[in-house]
Amino acid sequence: MSTGVALKDRAPPLIDEGDPPGALGLLMAEMLPAPGRLRNTLLLLAQVVIAITIGETFRIPMLSILIIISFFLSGNDGASNTSTALMAGMTIVAGTALTIVFLMLSLSEPGLRLPCMLMLTLCAGFLSQAATMGPLLNILFFWIVYMAMNADILDAVGYSVDGFVGNTTDSVVPDAAFLPPEESMLHLLLWIGFVFLIGITLLVVTNRLAGHDPLVVLRNGLVARLNVIADLCDDQSGSTGDTRLLYRYAEAGVADLRRAHDLASKLHPELSQHRAGIAMIRTMARLILIMVFLHPLQGGQDTEFMRAAGRVARVCARTLQNRRRELTELEAEGTDLSAMTESFRADPMRFPLAMELARGLTVVRSLILIPDVEKQGFAPEITVAVRSYLKPDAFRNPAYTRAAMRIALSVTICYAITRATSWPGIQTCVVTCFLVSLETVGDTVHKMLLRIIGALIGAAFGIGTILLLMPYMTNLTDLLLAVIPVTLLAGWIKSGSERISYAGVQIALAYFMTVLQGYGPTLDMETGRDRVVGILIGNIVVYLVAVIFWPVSVTAVARRQLANATRILGALVTYRRNEPDALVETAQEIEREKFGKAITAVRNAIVNAPLEIFGFTPSSGALVGARMVTALQLLAVPIAILSDIRVPVDNTAQKHAEQLKGWFDAFASWINDSRDGGTLVDTLPPAPALPDDPQREIWFAVLDQRLRRILEDLIPDGEPETARPAIDVRHVRA
Repeated sequence: MSTGVALKDRAPPLIDEGDPPGALGLLMAEMLPAPGRLRNTLLLLAQVVIAITIGETFRIPMLSILIIISFFLSGNDGASNTSTALMAGMTIVAGTALTIVFLMLSLSEPGLRLPCMLMLTLCAGFLSQAATMGPLLNILFFWIVYMAMNADILDAVGYSVDGFVGNTTDSVVPDAAFLPPEESMLHLLLWIGFVFLIGITLLVVTNRLAGHDPLVVLRNGLVARLNVIADLCDDQSGSTGDTRLLYRYAEAGVADLRRAHDLASKLHPELSQHRAGIAMIRTMARLILIMVFLHPLQGGQDTEFMRAAGRVARVCARTLQNRRRELTELEAEGTDLSAMTESFRADPMRFPLAMELARGLTVVRSLILIPDVEKQGFAPEITVAVRSYLKPDAFRNPAYTRAAMRIALSVTICYAITRATSWPGIQTCVVTCFLVSLETVGDTVHKMLLRIIGALIGAAFGIGTILLLMPYMTNLTDLLLAVIPVTLLAGWIKSGSERISYAGVQIALAYFMTVLQGYGPTLDMETGRDRVVGILIGNIVVYLVAVIFWPVSVTAVARRQLANATRILGALVTYRRNEPDALVETAQEIEREKFGKAITAVRNAIVNAPLEIFGFTPSSGALVGARMVTALQLLAVPIAILSDIRVPVDNTAQKHAEQLKGWFDAFASWINDSRDGGTLVDTLPPAPALPDDPQREIWFAVLDQRLRRILEDLIPDGEPETARPAIDVRHVRA
């Protein structure tokens, strides 16, 4: 059988991604139910009801802050909720204590306080990018700066905390009536620290009792992938739905599974000890990509093997779902898939794919039976990294310093606006500078939009509640019934993906700050208005600073990650297993995982590229869109097959692999900075003839065919190869 005929007849088709959805379609997709979403929404509702009941009963000041803590610090599972609440909450408490110390030294010295606030802002901007705990340090310094701003309105601070001389809402006496301004400031800070401690305790307790376990997410993700593999093995024609789902899993990779595993390890320490979950996740990533290639090639003599593989995959899925009931069946499943692959021996195209499928399912079955990688003999080497609080390039990368200067400039401008207008209600513009200033313009604009849209919705609902419902409220029950619908909406959005969750926080923040003022009905609608105005001002200032001073495009980040993924492919193409017969080789799996992370980073980077409307000149080079990223991602399959073929490598094959590595490095340089792109098409080494090694011959030909197809799309006839490829943002999928 000639290689050319084989490729013509059997080359796997390109992935059909369907028509890209519009903005409304993406929004509707984000609002669809997902596992655990309703549970998280109801949990947030329960925290709000408990917080309002406690706050109104015991007349806790700043009740809206107590509720907002639940939204701001909540994740979508019990592990992240607990860890985030403890770390971020304690950071706020520590920041409040440091603010007290800071004001003790500088309250009466504006000439000292203002420069120190500027230095703290610079530290926040620099460490948010350069430190490994950047977000927490950003919150810490932001909180000190924001609370220190109250020193400029010291005479009004005493009206933020109320005292009581009776049991009715008419018996409220503000701190300013019986405390000097300095003591009122201290009283306010102490109450804020106490409110945060209450909120943290409530969040931790409720999530410990009823939080969503990320282990369930991990298990469901593995089960879903195994069921798709089983369905496609059983139904060789393959329904459109199953095929689309397979392709979707191939594109998504296993980043979500790895994230769920890392979170689950906090609640279940045994996962980190045995590391079976990591090994299974890596194996699942390979199985999905193998099925993308193998499924279109099914037919004829492979029916028995595919049915057996489907049976093993389905039993593994059922056992993961219900180990106690299905474990006996899995133990009794003794099909030797590796032996059954001998029926493919004469087919150099499908035999390596069948071997990889058999190997992967064997690994999954073994890990389910004995979930301990050390006992399986393929435990990954665990290297203890040196503990560092700063990134390796913290003092070499100018981007960190530039980010700090952008934030400091934005904060300075917004601070000047609040003081020039004598409008303390718009101090949210300063908060906006800290919270929406991200690494790239696209990411910054995305968070700006979520912040302002959420604030507009929350303020509108809050003002509507005051106008339409507040006049009829007479007790706590009426208040709870009024806030439940908005809480459910905000909680549902907050429990969604990272693309929209921040909008849910802003809805809750604006709504409760508008509605919960004092301990009875209110007619004050200025809070919602001022918050929206402050956010608008902050958004405008941050955006102008971001696009004028050292703007960073998300496409630059995507290009850098794409070049990194390409270089990893070059390293993998020359990789040779030390033990070809071993089920798993750890070093190889780690490199494959790095490649998957790089591809995921590319997809995450370009998703906000359409938001970069101004400030960047469109590139005239070739377009790298979602389909092209998928094509590059699927190159990992032929490269993995070439590495895992058990036939010894001859000199011709080894030389060709080294030539490919050099070509991949040149390709990566072209993607990243347009270097070495002049002869990409001409220097791509042709697939070698290997009459004694037909498996490598045909898979080198598959790799060559796919590379040339990518080059044809990137560099059409007549276009120069020296122009960098542009990132296609026209049909980016969320």
